[in-house]
Amino acid sequence: MIPIINQIFEISQKVEQNSITVIDRNLRRLFSEFEEKGYQIVNPIGRQYKETDSDIEANISTEISKKSKVVKVLKPIIYLNENGQNQLIQKGITIVE
Repeated sequence: MIPIINQIFEISQKVEQNSITVIDRNLRRLFSEFEEKGYQIVNPIGRQYKETDSDIEANISTEISKKSKVVKVLKPIIYLNENGQNQLIQKGITIVE
């Protein structure tokens, strides 16, 4: 399931970058289906980066400072809710500046 989520996430990013709106509804429905199956997909774009973050792996392109933040997301953070508890099943792969 994770490879499928990653591919749909990548498609949604390309759609957003190119301002394609005709499939927005379809993508929202797909993400809704994942949520119904217990998956929580988190896009950390714009999030301030801290070296203590345990849910992302960062490729750092500049020196880390208090202003460092996630500028690109290659793979989203994915949690799976099992028995009422969220379990991290994929760290987000990001670029930080």
